[in-house]
Amino acid sequence: MDYRKEIEEKGFLILPDLISNQDCNHYKSILESNYEIYAPSYAKNSASDAHGLDNKSMEKTVYNLHNKDLSFYELFEHPEVLKILDFMLLEGSYKDAEPYYLYNNCARCPLQGNPGQQLHSDSRLPGINYCIVANVLWALDDFTNDNGSTRIVPGSHKIKEFAEDGKIYDEEIRANIKKGSALIFDANLWHGGGANIDGSSRWALTLGYARWFIKPAFDYMQNTPIEIYEQLSPERKRLMGYDLAAPKDEFTRVRSRAPSPEVPENYVLPN
Repeated sequence: MDYRKEIEEKGFLILPDLISNQDCNHYKSILESNYEIYAPSYAKNSASDAHGLDNKSMEKTVYNLHNKDLSFYELFEHPEVLKILDFMLLEGSYKDAEPYYLYNNCARCPLQGNPGQQLHSDSRLPGINYCIVANVLWALDDFTNDNGSTRIVPGSHKIKEFAEDGKIYDEEIRANIKKGSALIFDANLWHGGGANIDGSSRWALTLGYARWFIKPAFDYMQNTPIEIYEQLSPERKRLMGYDLAAPKDEFTRVRSRAPSPEVPENYVLPN
């Protein structure tokens, strides 16, 4: 398969069978247990509409997977995925070498009756002539028309406008991918989660990777517990964007976990 042509022309690519059913079930178990812990806090947090924390009655959601379990990093840096991201996010930068990083990561499972999402794009710059944000959707269950498989409009990443709310486009298709597969797409591609009609499980990890100048969704340097941070390799720290932090002053060029007036240096996940 010509990966480059698929991405450039259609805006998306499906990589089937990257992880086993056993791996999928492992991640789902972690997500289910974390959902039970954090769902009440998400439901109460009405100040974070931008991250969808205001109403979780129609889906299970777990945010910031990087601080929940080290095994998620295996997916963050899966070599087959990074190979595709390299040409999506490195090319066009200075010497084709400016690093990209994981700017957002979460997991979602729509519940029965979830009406699905409007078609939308995530990069907020429609029709830009190069990819600045790429999304990777890991299917931990089979995606079907009845449980809310992702709707996409091939080639829409090239259109210099946003999708119209509520409109059904003739070109729309469904990404009915199998458990253990990954859907990679330019974040400018019009897409949206479908409605879950049959109530079957449809857990998906949504990972967003961005060029160095894109603002992260959360402060990963400050919200990673020290016991996880100390186990991260330099490559994993780079992927989380730790080396993108601005130096404190002209005498300090070493990036480090700096104390914050809002977040304690030794971050502890709330119970």
